Amino acid sequence: MKKLMFFGMLALLSFDMQAQESAPKFMVEISMDSILLGNYFEVKYTLENGSVDNFVAPDFENFNVVGGPNTSSSMSFMNGAMSQSISYTYYLEPKDIGNFYIQPASVETSGAVLETAPMEVLVVPNPDGITQTSKQRAMPQNPFFNDFWDMQPDFERMFPEEMIPKMMPREDAAPKKKKRKTIKI
Repeated sequence: MKKLMFFGMLALLSFDMQAQESAPKFMVEISMDSILLGNYFEVKYTLENGSVDNFVAPDFENFNVVGGPNTSSSMSFMNGAMSQSISYTYYLEPKDIGNFYIQPASVETSGAVLETAPMEVLVVPNPDGITQTSKQRAMPQNPFFNDFWDMQPDFERMFPEEMIPKMMPREDAAPKKKKRKTIKI
């Protein structure tokens, strides 16, 4: 009887944990929280474990939208549990120097309205016209879906030039005769 109660409690606990994991979560990420004027950065809104009924982006009043919204979605099954996400990505360029806030975005999912937190961005002067590169988030990559051409730097690092065999001339090819330079007098 005790074993039955133990397994019953374990089953209820696992169902409760699965229910907690599948609750929708809406978040925002920015690639840089301080930026030089004249550059742009990435803002990404992600909804996990929910379907988007209505997404409302904030008014980017102190920024020019130079790209977006770009939409991506993913779905995965792991150990019988399904997880899904949808993302909206914007590329923003500040209009002026100062301390600015990106206002919250909202999404309606399953009758509930979720909202992100406001994000602060510091824009500093750029008298030298320096170009910054937007720092991409470090996301784990699946090596099975990498493109061959994306792997070239790794290939060169793993196999230095001295390890790669040189092209050997064909045996049946006659050696080329050297041309002599002649000067007429």
